[in-house]
Amino acid sequence: MSNIETKDFIEEYEKKLKEKKENFPNKVDIFKNKLKDLKIKSFRVEYSGSGDSGEIDEIFYEPNDLKIEVDVGTWKKFDQQSFEYKETNEPKPLKDFIEDFCYELLEDNHGGWEINEGQSGAIEWDIKDNDLYHNYTTFIEHSENESY
Repeated sequence: MSNIETKDFIEEYEKKLKEKKENFPNKVDIFKNKLKDLKIKSFRVEYSGSGDSGEIDEIFYEPNDLKIEVDVGTWKKFDQQSFEYKETNEPKPLKDFIEDFCYELLEDNHGGWEINEGQSGAIEWDIKDNDLYHNYTTFIEHSENESY
């Protein structure tokens, strides 16, 4: 890659990153409004990441009705038989809706949460105060060498 191509790549990457951060508050409002429409009272998602992988460990929500589904329009669903993603218009299970949003939150605002020592935390929301809370710990390797 030449210096010009590298510079263009970096500028485009920074532009997309800035757009994601600027648009995220709107995503949050749409997400919270959808939860209210579905009469969801609260949710909590716990996640952990390190060593170049990360995952959502637990998802809790109230009411804990496994049949709640969310109309999200067209989306890509993983087909267990073909091992490919296929477009569908069917409603998305609430658990998947929450999980997808939380992965977007992490990717849009905490790029690298799953890399090296990683990051772990919890994302919470309840209808009473309607604020989305993200409490997290970022792990950083630190070493020193001293001589006396």
